[in-house]
Amino acid sequence: MDTTLKSLRYFMAAVNCGSITEASKKMHVVPSAIHTAVIQVEDSFGLKLTIRNRSKGVALTATGQQMMVKIQHLLDEYETLMREGSDMRSVLTGTLRVGYYAPVAPSFMPRIIRKLIKGNADVEVKFFECDNQAAQSGLIAGTYDVIVCVATSMKSEITYETLMEVPAYLLVPEKHAFANKKTLPITALNGEDVVLLDLPVVSEYYSQVLKDAKISPRITSTATTVEMVRSLVGTGLGCSMLHMQPATKMTYSGDKVISIPLDPPVEPLNIVLGHLPENPRRLVKAFVDELRDYFESKEAQKMRVTLG
Repeated sequence: MDTTLKSLRYFMAAVNCGSITEASKKMHVVPSAIHTAVIQVEDSFGLKLTIRNRSKGVALTATGQQMMVKIQHLLDEYETLMREGSDMRSVLTGTLRVGYYAPVAPSFMPRIIRKLIKGNADVEVKFFECDNQAAQSGLIAGTYDVIVCVATSMKSEITYETLMEVPAYLLVPEKHAFANKKTLPITALNGEDVVLLDLPVVSEYYSQVLKDAKISPRITSTATTVEMVRSLVGTGLGCSMLHMQPATKMTYSGDKVISIPLDPPVEPLNIVLGHLPENPRRLVKAFVDELRDYFESKEAQKMRVTLG
């Protein structure tokens, strides 16, 4: 027979009060409820834990004294668990795990997280860069609390919302012939040296855009990070096509690159926020709120390279 937490509480009240009657008063239940709980606990363990009589009340056997310590420890652990669970829903505490597959995420994530961590010593944030499918699978599996990714093949279990529609643009070296152009058509890449970002979803997107435009640039190199692409472009290895720009025009290698809007525009990408539909922890809610606020700000709009 399994016992319940309620029965364990009633049992502890009986042995601490030394009386069924006094325990019933303390727990605000009828004496028979306490008496039944004591019997149930003993039956569950198959042990004689108490000695009960009318004149002396309830006393512990030697075995009962040993079990009493373990039962109290269990109840204490349960109370701690419930308290911490409540805190997670009402207080900024714990670890936030963010999976992301978004261009130039380092340009905006630190600003958002700084607001959560500042003044909240019990908050820790862990970032995981991953591809689109890994981000979604990780969210469903519980590896991540929230994800930021590209809106492509989103899984039905995930609740998501668009943070920003980001048009494609051309990135060129500072001294390139295109550098002084206000806009360029995608066909300008035909026959040009090009550096491409080689990541799931994005690489397929580039292939389709080039195919639709019926152009054949010369792919000089590929890279799996935006900053490597920017640095390769900066050194003069070719132009590139990207979607979000960081706050600086300088690359890691110290070269300057120029962002040029495409005219006419090509199909944009949507950056989305994804989370599971159940009520999240307070920390997750706070992150989501900060992320929404940021993408509605004028500062976030600077990451978009648009016409006009």
